[in-house]
Amino acid sequence: SHPLPLFSSCALRSATVGRRAMAKSKNHTGHNQIYKNHRNGIKKVWKQRKMSMQGMNCRFVRNQAFAKRGMKCTDEEKEERLKVQKEAQAKLEEKKAEMK
Repeated sequence: SHPLPLFSSCALRSATVGRRAMAKSKNHTGHNQIYKNHRNGIKKVWKQRKMSMQGMNCRFVRNQAFAKRGMKCTDEEKEERLKVQKEAQAKLEEKKAEMK
């Protein structure tokens, strides 16, 4: 009664199956990679001289800079500071001795 279509669905399926690519057997190779790596030379990893402040708390970084500047002093000032520090330490030791 109805005429058959030129290409039936079964015929189409069988035609596409034949055209499918085969599965790959080789997924990876290291061929030529060593040669390519050595063309420019294999270099040591570059190390930073200073730690990056990026991503740090900006208030902390700012305060740290001021603190570093505040600690700069001459040799005479350094000796004076040490003397004052030792005197304070001696006073503290005396206080501790009195408490006992």
